[in-house]
Amino acid sequence: MHAQTMNGLFADGSQTFTTGDLEAIHTMLNTWGIDTDGKITVLPLNTSHGLTLVTLIDEEHGAGDISFDSSIGVSSTGSNALGMFINDSTDDNWTIIESPFFNSQTLGATFVWDSADSGDGFAWTDFTMGDTVSYTFTELDGDSLDELAFQFASWENDSWGIVSVDAFKANGTNVFTGMVIPAPPAALLLTAVALGYRRRR
Repeated sequence: MHAQTMNGLFADGSQTFTTGDLEAIHTMLNTWGIDTDGKITVLPLNTSHGLTLVTLIDEEHGAGDISFDSSIGVSSTGSNALGMFINDSTDDNWTIIESPFFNSQTLGATFVWDSADSGDGFAWTDFTMGDTVSYTFTELDGDSLDELAFQFASWENDSWGIVSVDAFKANGTNVFTGMVIPAPPAALLLTAVALGYRRRR
């Protein structure tokens, strides 16, 4: 997965993933023909905080949450040097725990959103070469998500496209890991994605 620069994200000096930032990413992907409604969309971006891996949960229409009818559990581990931005941080139930033994930190969260009007999202920032990250998603109340709930976007041949899709497993989870690898420019290699569902625009 290759990143493309998106100026203006996370630039207000806070650790907040604003609804405006969230909507801007959806709008950008929609412009390239990528439907984010009912999807968990993962994409790398170059932002003011360096190489960033963004996770979009359903589609954000810009109005924010009016009520909550959907939820999903997330556990994600990365280096202590990474930054974290969370949308709706006052509504979601989340914590970040730093390991006393390893150079790592783990996000544990339940993300909630109003599927009719809004979405949710979070982002790890400040990746450097060799950094790794892992994700475990747990289906809670996610009837608003498609059967192929996960899609992975990459900047390829001067355009955004979907390089792979995946679904929750029978046990209601989806797990994948990533590593920043040398590439022109740096790229994120994600593994444990269902290759049988791979497609390219």
